[in-house]
Amino acid sequence: MASFYKRGTNWTASVSIKVDGSFKKKTKSGFKTKREATNWAIEMENKKINDTLSKRDGIIAEMFDEWYAIFKEPLLETQTKGWYRLVSKILRKEWPDRKLSEINSSDFQKMVNEYGKNHVRSSVAHVKNILSSFIKYAVDEDFINKDFSRNIKVFSSKSSKDKDLKFLENDELEMLIKEIENSAAVTSHMILLAIYSGARYSEVAALTRNDFNFTNNTININKSWQANDQSFKATKTKTSNRIIDLPPVFMKLVRQWTFGKKYAFESITGLPPTNAAVNKQLRRYLKKNDSKLITFHGLRHTHASFLLSQDIAIQYVSERLGHADVNITLSTYAHLLDKKRTLETNKTLTALSNL
Repeated sequence: MASFYKRGTNWTASVSIKVDGSFKKKTKSGFKTKREATNWAIEMENKKINDTLSKRDGIIAEMFDEWYAIFKEPLLETQTKGWYRLVSKILRKEWPDRKLSEINSSDFQKMVNEYGKNHVRSSVAHVKNILSSFIKYAVDEDFINKDFSRNIKVFSSKSSKDKDLKFLENDELEMLIKEIENSAAVTSHMILLAIYSGARYSEVAALTRNDFNFTNNTININKSWQANDQSFKATKTKTSNRIIDLPPVFMKLVRQWTFGKKYAFESITGLPPTNAAVNKQLRRYLKKNDSKLITFHGLRHTHASFLLSQDIAIQYVSERLGHADVNITLSTYAHLLDKKRTLETNKTLTALSNL
C-alpha cells in the first residue's frame, strides 16, 4: 500500500514494489501537494499492477493491496481506510501464499467463520463486504471466472450489545431534555440537537451558522466532519444530504445559542468538540438521572425509536435519518417494529373479542 508523509513544506510518497521476489520501497519526495504525491503513487501502482494482474493470477493479498491502492485509497476517508488495511492483514495471515485462482467458496466461508469466532456480526459483515467487492472486480476484469464470495454467509459467535441498551425510553428521554435544555455548554447543545434531529455526530459537528434556517425552522445536512483529518467531507450517502424540520419551540431555544466563527459548535480549540467529549457529557447527564447509558449515536436510535412509537410512518423516519433505503430502517429497528406489532395484535384480539 502507498503511504504519504510531509517533510517541511513538501510531501513524500512511498510505494512497495516487488523486485526479484521480494518487496522494496520506492520513495519520491519534493511534491508540493499531497495530490501530486498521490498521483505519482497511483502511476507507480498502475505500472506494478500491469506487470502482475495482467497475468490474471497472483497472490490474493498482493492483488488486493494493488486494487486498494489504485481504486480505493485515493477516494476514502481516514477511518474507512482502516477497514481495508484490516482486510489486507487478514489475507496475509490466512492465505499468505495462496493465489487468487486457488481460492474457492469453501475457503472464503472458513475464513469468515474463523474471523467470526472473535468478532461481532457487524464487523464480520464489513470485512466480508470489502473482500467481496474486490472479488467482483477480479471477475469483471477476467482474472477469475467465478465470484466465490456470492453465497458466503456472515457468521459470528460473539454477541453484539443488546439493542435495548442503544436507545432511551421515553421517560428517560424526557428527563434528559429537561436536564440539559438550559445548559450553556456546547456539548449539551450538540446532544439536544441530536435528540430532536436524529443526525449523526459527524453531521452535527459539521454544521455552520448558515445551515440553520430560523424562518423555516430547519437545519441543512450537506456535509460531515472528518475528525481524523480535521476537515469537512461529503455525507455518508447521497440521501444523507437532507433538510430536517424541527419544532418551532426548539428552534426558538437554538436561536439563543452562541455559534462559533467557522463551526456552529466550537470548543476552545476552535474545532468542533470531539465525539469523546460529547459522549462524556452525555454519560454524565445519564448517570445523574440514573438512566440507561448510551452513546451519542444512541441518540439517533432514540430519535427514530420515539418517532416509531408515535406511529410516524417508517418511510418518513427513513428519509429523516437519511437512510439510502427504507429497508435499512426496517432492518435496524426490526426489534421495535416487532414489539409494536405484538401490541397491535393484542389490541386487535381484544377488539375482536368484544364483538
